[in-house]
Amino acid sequence: MEIGSEFWKFNENLDCNNLEFWNIGKDTKFTLSGRTSIYYVLENILKSKQIRKAYLPSYSCYSMAEPFLDLGIEVEYYDVYYNEDLKYDIDFRDDIDIFLAINYFGYSNTNMDLYIKKFKEQGKIVIEDITHSIFSSKRYNENSDYLIGSLRKWMPIASGGIVVNMNSNFELELNSKSNEKLIDIKKSAMQNKKDYIENSNNILKDTFMNQYAQSGKVLNEDYKNYSIDEESLKIIMGIDIDKIVNSRVENAKIIYEKLKNNMNIRFLIQDYNEKDGLLFVPIMLEHNLRDNLRKYLIEKKVYLPIHWPLEEKINNIFERELSLICDQRYTKKQISEYIDLIIEYLKTISIGQEE
Repeated sequence: MEIGSEFWKFNENLDCNNLEFWNIGKDTKFTLSGRTSIYYVLENILKSKQIRKAYLPSYSCYSMAEPFLDLGIEVEYYDVYYNEDLKYDIDFRDDIDIFLAINYFGYSNTNMDLYIKKFKEQGKIVIEDITHSIFSSKRYNENSDYLIGSLRKWMPIASGGIVVNMNSNFELELNSKSNEKLIDIKKSAMQNKKDYIENSNNILKDTFMNQYAQSGKVLNEDYKNYSIDEESLKIIMGIDIDKIVNSRVENAKIIYEKLKNNMNIRFLIQDYNEKDGLLFVPIMLEHNLRDNLRKYLIEKKVYLPIHWPLEEKINNIFERELSLICDQRYTKKQISEYIDLIIEYLKTISIGQEE
């Protein structure tokens, strides 16, 4: 069994009614992607306001900045860094128009409530990225003006972003259609990966990996103003959310318990309240150790991501961070077994150091 990488085709029952769960704010829409949601929010804001500069976190994917830049909005970064825990260095400055907050990895204790409150008091527009916290015990801040997020990172859907206007209805219409080219590629990739996982058909691996890469390129080129596809919306509305959350909670608890006393590892976020459905469990290691461990795990068919490439931003997290998978695709036994691989590898490092 492989651990990690993209989701494959969904084949469970859709017996739940999640309409109330997704009923957030005054106006909620489902988009092609998180990037689509950001662009849509900005277009609505620009309809009535002039926006010159946005304040974004340095620890984030470059694609988050793309909609701002595409619309001619200057982007400045505030520092998000590691110092025995996740820290922020935020300047409450007057020359910004939009403050963008992220609740990292789903931990409710990384929420940015104090910063949101302060910027709101200054009359700034607050956009809160709830991608990581959508299944947390604290999902969002009610004082935010807009919520955006990517749902594709949580479940097996071909497309999926969420955008919420907390105070009124959106003025602009969203295209009722999705990006059909992207959806076709993504669905084919998900089916091929399902066949690969279930039948160990190695011939398909290069095929679906190329398709996932191709879908990423299509999204980069054409992401604006699309809605979610119908099949993905049906999954979002009918999937067992309690199962997703409970599975992630139990898997995260295993990871914390097994690694809490390991001298080679620090958790990026030390405290876990065991109620939040986490996107990943991020850990910190020395740079070379992180890279060597990751290569070793790839040999064992465990594929752990690193968040996020630095691009032009500066932070001290990317060179040391490794995101441990805790999602609902895997049983507690499977999670425990791959964490044991990490422990065994780190033991060989410790022995080598002693010698």
